[in-house]
Amino acid sequence: MTENRGPQVAGVAGFFLGLSTIATILRCYCRIALVKSFGADDYLAVIAQIFFMFFCGFAIAGVAYGTGQHAWDIKPPTNIPIGLKWWWACEPVYVLSNMALKFSIGIFLLRVAVDKTQRAIIHVVMAVSGLMCTYFFFLFVFQCWPVAYFWGQYTGMKGHCIDPSITVKSVYAYSAVSCWSDWTFSILPAFIVWKLNMNQRTKFSVFMILALCAVASTATIVRFPYIEGMSNYADFLYATTDVAIWSLAETGIGITACCAATLRPLFRTFLSRSRLFGKSTNSKEASTGWRYSSNPSRGGYLRRTGRDTEEEIDLRDDVAKNGIVTTVVGGRGSHEHDVEMGAHHDGKIAVSKDVHVKESSREWDGSQTNLNDASSVGSEEVASWAGDKARRA
Repeated sequence: MTENRGPQVAGVAGFFLGLSTIATILRCYCRIALVKSFGADDYLAVIAQIFFMFFCGFAIAGVAYGTGQHAWDIKPPTNIPIGLKWWWACEPVYVLSNMALKFSIGIFLLRVAVDKTQRAIIHVVMAVSGLMCTYFFFLFVFQCWPVAYFWGQYTGMKGHCIDPSITVKSVYAYSAVSCWSDWTFSILPAFIVWKLNMNQRTKFSVFMILALCAVASTATIVRFPYIEGMSNYADFLYATTDVAIWSLAETGIGITACCAATLRPLFRTFLSRSRLFGKSTNSKEASTGWRYSSNPSRGGYLRRTGRDTEEEIDLRDDVAKNGIVTTVVGGRGSHEHDVEMGAHHDGKIAVSKDVHVKESSREWDGSQTNLNDASSVGSEEVASWAGDKARRA
């Protein structure tokens, strides 16, 4: 019975091509239509996807000429050089796709990293990955001389190839560097997000999204035992089947995860418009229009949801002694300043220790007053809110 694993290669290529294409389209829509900020990392993600499309196309074309089959089962035998030519074409676009992907993730993290040490780590990872990908690209392209000898050796062409063990060892080294960079880009967000000004639940969700890069390294690790098959020139198209499958999975998962890290604004917009996830209000809030903090020990807040009524906020007498007052006025069409580096939150009024005030919108739908502990604030600080009360010294 003829063993043909070509359909497996084609199936994996088709699946991850579709998955990564959808993720890339959603990323472009989110960055262009919602966030209105299309940066260098987004361009690189699109470039990575374009190279991956060629990678998948070449892999599927190679299946028609023997990829996944033993050399003695390929009929007619003249298909073997054509199958090898398609396999060779996969190699450079695979490397270019992953190099663009690594740079896209690195630039994305640089946009949210503030600490000098974190930024230095990101630059080092990008530099090492770029150098390794460059070496790997030229090794793949010029492993045989003339280049066409890689597939022409089966037609009587004269030429030579480097020692197969050099290629195998280089693939091991490339895979190790790829895993190192993926895990670094996955662990580093935990330290970046920890310093961002957001609640714990949001921090956890953002970290989990950014940490998806580690999923791609799983395919790279699984590929390790099959790399040795690249030295089997006699039955190359069959011996490298698992390498092809897991290389497709590695790049496809990486692009999908990279794009997923930028889709929070899209999910937030969808959930806010969905009736299934509509906000619920308790009876007290519905009757009074105010929402009260669930943790008054840390300083509470009162939120007014109406627009046409004017009511005053009665605050604690010791506000000025133990904390500061920050009033946030949300305007129509405002955007949240997020880790995706979109537009800053419009319509924000902040009164803090430096008494810095910024107002971007006159028309507002509601207001929120936060009381936060700040022992460094003296009794001389004054926080005021529009109204004829709520002035404390």
